[in-house]
Parts: sequence; structure tokens; C-alpha cells
Amino acid sequence: MIFAQEAGDSTEIVRAIYEALSTLPDVSLLSQPETDKEEASPPSITFQPEICRSTSSNLSIGKRYNAPCEQPSPFEISLSTFPAFLSFVLDFLGDPVAVCRFKMVNRLCLKYVDEHEHVLMRDAVRLGGLQINVRPSFWLWVTLEKDSRESCHRKEDPDDNVIMGARNELTLLERKGREGKWNNVIHRDVLRSFGNLPPHKSGARLRTDSIVRALATWGRSRILKSGIRGSGDPPPPSHSFYEEDDDDVSLAPTDTVSDWGAVSPVGSVTGSFCSTRLDGRHTKKFERQAEAQELALGGSALSDIAKARLQEKLSFILHVLAATYSNVGYCQGMDYVAAHLLRILEDTIRWKAVTGNLPSVIQFEPSSMIGHDNPDQSLSDMYAEVDKSSVVEETCFRVMDSFFTTYGLRHFYWPELRCLKTCCLVFEKLVQIKLPVLADHFEHHELNIGLFALGWFQTLFLYLPSMPAATVCHMWDIWLVERNFKIFFRVGTAILFLCQPVLLNNELEGMMGYLNTFPDATLLSPDILIACALQIKVTNRMLTQIECDLYQKL
Repeated sequence: MIFAQEAGDSTEIVRAIYEALSTLPDVSLLSQPETDKEEASPPSITFQPEICRSTSSNLSIGKRYNAPCEQPSPFEISLSTFPAFLSFVLDFLGDPVAVCRFKMVNRLCLKYVDEHEHVLMRDAVRLGGLQINVRPSFWLWVTLEKDSRESCHRKEDPDDNVIMGARNELTLLERKGREGKWNNVIHRDVLRSFGNLPPHKSGARLRTDSIVRALATWGRSRILKSGIRGSGDPPPPSHSFYEEDDDDVSLAPTDTVSDWGAVSPVGSVTGSFCSTRLDGRHTKKFERQAEAQELALGGSALSDIAKARLQEKLSFILHVLAATYSNVGYCQGMDYVAAHLLRILEDTIRWKAVTGNLPSVIQFEPSSMIGHDNPDQSLSDMYAEVDKSSVVEETCFRVMDSFFTTYGLRHFYWPELRCLKTCCLVFEKLVQIKLPVLADHFEHHELNIGLFALGWFQTLFLYLPSMPAATVCHMWDIWLVERNFKIFFRVGTAILFLCQPVLLNNELEGMMGYLNTFPDATLLSPDILIACALQIKVTNRMLTQIECDLYQKL
């Protein structure tokens, strides 16, 4: 019998402990083969001095006995000998949530996932994407919680007298933005946000005879989760936590995010799909939604109340951005990105504020513990209290601030758009490498790729007239995890690849008309476009080399 330390106790007490342990079953034999039972040595334990001091005539030693570890399970043996097999399992699942849940299986899984979290999360997001009800929380976690970022505001103007960290910080920044030179431009763009599409963008329709489906046959055969990205039936409805008045609910489905995220705030709960009741009371509402489906590509029919509420929040966010980044100011394209964030995150932020689960970086809190003072308070009333505290605007601004700093999005909006124009030149060179025939066709007809690519990159592909929300969100999922712009170059190249048969049969006017309206919107389907984009190899080294070559020529 082995002891870990000598406690200086009498021999009688030690003998009593050994005799008490000898009466217990020899659990070490459980892990031994049948032929070794007679030769097995007594179990090894760790001597605890406090046992001897607290032991009386009746020794309760069994509670202090540390049984030897049992044999590892086959899963643990496989994981310890070949840990990479866990990557194959997670790749097969294609679910970022499963990556996080695997941390709770055992310590080996926790260690492996922590060491390879970025690669595992990247592959899972590329393959399967995110469930529409998980995406808002995932975006908040990635941008505000994952790196525990505490500093969100950065003074770029040395004469800025705003007191950082004050409770009324955003109010002061918003007031400063309204007094600045960007107020009129922001006001103009906000008034056009969440509205109808311009006439030249309303002609896109999904076609069943599209040539794109023949070119991208893998879009049908990919293993996709039902309802995530357009293939299969829509997901079951996520029951809303509260019922809004009919006057505040848009009947238009939110399949399209064109023109400043022209979508319904109610649709932001479930992303880009129509939510219908399954309890037998949905017939009339479903028929009205089906009727509105034909008009979805022409703009969403928001009520005046909902539209005014969203525009007020969007105006607040843009003014704070313009004041915070005074060297950048305001640039068209910010309104697209901020409006899309507001659409996706609004309801999740409200719910987190009510339940007290907001990220720690959020400074604004509701004025009181909502729901505690009045247990009978409805959730709609709680949401109204949350809106008064500007917590939605605060959170969306923090996410935009993360985009500007961590993800480098502010470089796209520098004065004179220098970085954005450089991206267009890099994209043009990439098209010459990947699609040489189409590049020669563009050059022959003197079509500058920047004429249409500038709007794509400036709005992160929200400018496209009939881009489905599911496609944009999946694209952004990959961007937020990878933290570079490769996915946008891939998507742009994939769009031109899928349009190539049409573009090669048109001259300058026909090509520009097609790229501005996308009459065949089938190619923008996520299970076609994203799948095609991920097949196009674009590396950081390739982009860096192209950029260096451009600077040498300049």
C-alpha cells in the first residue's frame, strides 16, 4: 500500500485504515482481465491526513476512497490516438453550433476544439451555414464577445472633447454627428431606406428554365439542411414572443435585401423566410403572403409606423458613426450595411435586453429591471421600454464599430474611395486570371469592371437588386469567421462565371443592363452562388501578390 505523504500518526490508526479499506471491493480488478485477478496488487490510494484527524472509532473511510480510473471508452481511445477524426465528424455535421457543443463532450474534445476552433468554425460555416434563429446571437458573439473587446470608440480627432465611457456618450456623439457636415446626406439616404426598389431594379424574377441550373448542377445535389439556404422546405416557424398589431406587420416576405435592406422588422426574427402559422389559423394570412410574394422583388410594403421606427434607429447609428470616425465621415454604403444589421439583430437585441443577456460591452441598459416591477407586463411593453433606452442602436453601433476596426471595413469608405478602387482593380485582375475569355470580352467592348463591382464591394453585395437575404447572410457568416474579404472576391467571380453565357452573347449595353437588373435571379440562390464561390480558389497570398503588382505599375 502506497501513501502520498507521511502524517506522523500512530501505527494503530494506519493499521485501522488499512483494515477498513480491505473490506471494500477491489475496484481495480474491474479493469483487469479475468486471468490477472489473482495476481492483482492492492488498490493504490492517496493518503489524506484529515481523515486520521477526524476519524473516531467508527471510520467512514469509504466516502474518502478514490477509485482508480476505469478503462477509456472507444471514443476516447480513438480521439487520443487520432484526434483529427473529430474534424471529419464536425465537417460532416456542418454546423457551427455543433462545434461549440462538442466542447461539452469531454476534456479531450474541449482541448481539441479550443486548439482548432478557428479552422473548425470556418469549415462548418462554409459548408452548412447557420440556422436563421441562431445567426443574430452568433454575430453578436463573434463581433462583441469572442475577443472580449472593451474599447469600441476610437478618437481620430485630437480636438474631440467627448468624454469616453460616459453614460450619455452615444447621445453626445449623435448630437455631434447631426451638427456636422454629413447630416443632410445621412438624412437623404435614411429617407430612402427600407423603401421600394427603383424601377430599373424591379425586373428580376426566379426562372425555372435558367441556364444557371444547368451550369451549377451541384447546387441541387449538395447535402444541405432543410430550409437553411433555399433548398428544401422552409423551416418551421419560430413562434414570436409577442404579437404585434396588424398595422405594424409587413405582409411582404423578406427574401430580398435589395435597396437598403427593404424588409419587414417582423421577418428579422427568422431571417429571410416567411413565417406562417401551423395551427390551422394561417390560411388567410398565408394567402395574403403568397400574393405579396410576386411583389417581393419590387420592395417590401412596410407600414408607416414600422418604417419610421427603423429609419429613426438607422439615423442614430449613422450619425454616431460619422462623429466617431471623423476622418472617414459618412459614405454611401454604410446605410446598406447598418440597415441590414438592424434588420437581422433588432429582435434578438430586444430579447437579450429583456432577459439580461446583453454582451458586457453594451453600456446602455433599460431604465429599470424590465418585467420585475410588473410581472404582468406584456413582452411588447417590455420591448417598448427597451426601445426607449436606445439599446438596439447601441448594440448595432458596436457591431458596426467592430466591422470598422477588427474587420477593416472603414478602409472601404476612406475619402476618394482609394481602397475601394484598389479592390476593384484587384478584382479585375482576378477575373483575368479565373475567367480569361470573359475578361477579353469586357476589354473588347471597353467595359470597366469597376462600373458594377464598386457597388458590390461598397455595400458588401447588398446593392444587387434581387440578392436573397439567405445568400447575403451566409456570405457574411463566412466573412465574420474568416476575417478577410476573400469570400467577397469569390462571390463576385462566381457571379460573373454564372453569368458568362449571357454576357458573352451581349455587347456593352446588354451586359450593363443585365448586371444592373439580373433578370435571371436564379444564380443568386445561395445553394448555387455560395457553392460555386467556394469552388473558386482565392488565397491571401494571391490577393497580396496582385495588389503588390498593381502598386508597382502605379
